[in-house]
Amino acid sequence: MTNDTCVLGECASNIQEKATDNSFALLKIISLLNSSLPVHSLISMLVRSLPEAMLPLQVYGITVKMDGKIYGYPENGQYPSISVDVAVHGKIRGYISALYNKERQNSEQWTQAHEILNILSGSLSNLIEKKELERISLESTRRYSALFHNCPVGLFTDKKGNIVHCNHKLTQILDMPENKIIGLQVTDIIDNEMIWKLFSSHKLSPEPVKTEHEVDLKKGPVKLRSIYLPELTPEGELKGGLGIIEDITRIEEAEQVQQQQKKLLVNTFNAINDLILVLDRDLRIVSSNWKGLEDISEEERQKHPYRNEVLTPNADPCESSHILEAFATGIPKEAFWTNPADGSIKEMKAYPIFDEEGEAIMIVEHLRDITEIKRSEENLMKANQELANAYESLKSLERLKNEFLSNLQHEINTPLTSIKGFSELVHDEDLGPLNAEQKKAMNRVVEKTKQLQTVLDSLLFVSSATHGAIKYNFEHLSITNMLHISLNIVSEKLKHKGLELEASIPSKLPEIIGDIDYLPRVFVHILDNAIKFTDRGGKVTVSLTEEKGSVHLIINDTGIGIAEADIGKVFQMFFQLDGSSTRNYGGNGLGLFMCKIIIEEHKGKIWINSKEGQGTTVHILLPHT
Repeated sequence: MTNDTCVLGECASNIQEKATDNSFALLKIISLLNSSLPVHSLISMLVRSLPEAMLPLQVYGITVKMDGKIYGYPENGQYPSISVDVAVHGKIRGYISALYNKERQNSEQWTQAHEILNILSGSLSNLIEKKELERISLESTRRYSALFHNCPVGLFTDKKGNIVHCNHKLTQILDMPENKIIGLQVTDIIDNEMIWKLFSSHKLSPEPVKTEHEVDLKKGPVKLRSIYLPELTPEGELKGGLGIIEDITRIEEAEQVQQQQKKLLVNTFNAINDLILVLDRDLRIVSSNWKGLEDISEEERQKHPYRNEVLTPNADPCESSHILEAFATGIPKEAFWTNPADGSIKEMKAYPIFDEEGEAIMIVEHLRDITEIKRSEENLMKANQELANAYESLKSLERLKNEFLSNLQHEINTPLTSIKGFSELVHDEDLGPLNAEQKKAMNRVVEKTKQLQTVLDSLLFVSSATHGAIKYNFEHLSITNMLHISLNIVSEKLKHKGLELEASIPSKLPEIIGDIDYLPRVFVHILDNAIKFTDRGGKVTVSLTEEKGSVHLIINDTGIGIAEADIGKVFQMFFQLDGSSTRNYGGNGLGLFMCKIIIEEHKGKIWINSKEGQGTTVHILLPHT
């Protein structure tokens, strides 16, 4: 049984205490709503304070959902709830929900709690709207500040033209701090006669004053572009104004460079000796250097005539399919055209120009007169054909020469063999005794027969070697033995001329790969030269050594030597140190040429060191096994 001092089972004293707590909680909520806390922090604190403010209605928990985020205790359906939407700028952004004890509440208490939630929802909506407006205003202020300080609007003036405000951009342009600029007259910065008149005239115009001028600053002269916008009262009096100032120094420099480049390109374009046409898709001439088309007037040029109208003589159309192909494919094309009027030939090349989408919008056509080039090509082809015919004739002559030399060898060798054989028989007195004069004569015959045989062999060797017809029989050989044989062959000549021979030839050296017939010819010929070009009483030295995979033969004499200018020529065909008609030493100029061919066919090297009047040294290097 309940006491009359109790309401719904609660004592009056408890109700009074809770009412006091309820008042304090409401005051706390009001204080929160007037605070500058961020919205999310404010909602979190409201969730904790609302249950106390909603007494005597027993509230188990408060749930707030705002912009998808939940604060407090989520509803689970265990307790009934009352909810109020939170709308910001007419759009529902969330709700406030209170979980209560259905058994211990009456309609009056429920209505009171609902009113509290409605008041709280309205206050929260107003607060959020206020916060968002403040944020928008702050952001707008920040953007305006950033815009003003970085835009060309550099200054504001009062009605007397005094600068009352300027932005950061202007301080950078003038290289002056803001406090130095504030207070200056606008005419100190914008030096223009119309500005002066603006502040001294009674008849004012709202039209902007535009000017470009140079200002001397600490950092040097600066080119400024300025626009001053006067602000007038309804009565037409000057109220103030704003100035838009831009540093165009670099722009001016860039424009000058661009103009110079444009001038250079135009001059280059006009300096080209060939005809250049810039054509649109209708094959009209957009631009040209008009080379070869000087008879076309400036007026006609400005009308952009069709290409074929200026290139076609006697109504005979000039080829243009290559241009259409270049437009269609986007690939450079070329063609040739013969002018029926004068027979001149033009080479025409079309190069497409593309837009941003990659479509060919124009064609640059290069037309070059190649008449002389074509004629030169034709003449060159004729000359080449003539050379080819001459070459075939030379090959025929070469074959005839080879056949002649082959026949000559046979025709001369046959009688020469008989002459040589019988002269040696007579010389050796096999056919009967000879007196002194006969013996002397036969010596001359035998000697000259040998010389003739040598000349014939040399000519035939050179003819065969230059055509690769020499067949070598390579085998393992002892260079020591071949050198001794060669020395024996020339020994009589050495004695006859009274020359001293000094030989240093090791008995054992590695074998070489060579031809037993041709290598001794080289050694004998070089020894013959040493004997021939050395005066009586001189000396011939022969040495043979092994070094780094090769054998090195050195034949030195103390003869007349060779001039430095002639050393590089001694291995040339038919070269002779004494080429006059009264040669002292004789020879046909083929010996050293033959030696070089034979040594190089043996993978060796041959060279000469010599000094005029002091003798000559011949070096032969041959690889050994």
